Amino acid sequence: MNHCLIQAVINSAPQMRYTKDNKTPIAEMTVNFKGLRNDDPFRELKVLGWGTIAQEMVEELKEGQNIVVEGRLRMNSVTRKDGTKEKQPELTASRIHHINPVGKLSSGEKATNIPQSNDSNSSEEKSGKTENSQWDSSPLVPEVDEIPF
Repeated sequence: MNHCLIQAVINSAPQMRYTKDNKTPIAEMTVNFKGLRNDDPFRELKVLGWGTIAQEMVEELKEGQNIVVEGRLRMNSVTRKDGTKEKQPELTASRIHHINPVGKLSSGEKATNIPQSNDSNSSEEKSGKTENSQWDSSPLVPEVDEIPF
């Protein structure tokens, strides 16, 4: 199973586009995350959201915001201008969690597919029940892993 959790800072605000076939919304943004060691540099990662996740990304997320992204990680092979191939990571989001500074609540945020971390002590989460218990609401996420073994 391919499931990743990454804590990151939004580097570029989500941009919306649509598929040609059935006009499914797709949001794309880049995030920065720190490595495991103190001296590791920040890395950039492309994050995609499909369907309702895409709409919520565009409506609720902005540059500089701290988030935790859940989803499927894959590597894309991209051909550079000089003809060489480069591998680039891409995360297809299934859930995005807001991280608010301690003691600060932002107004207008709602708990849908993009839950907030300040609700972690709620009785619903303690009992394991949430409003949207479906893990993968992305309609076009492939069900196969690209690992050859």
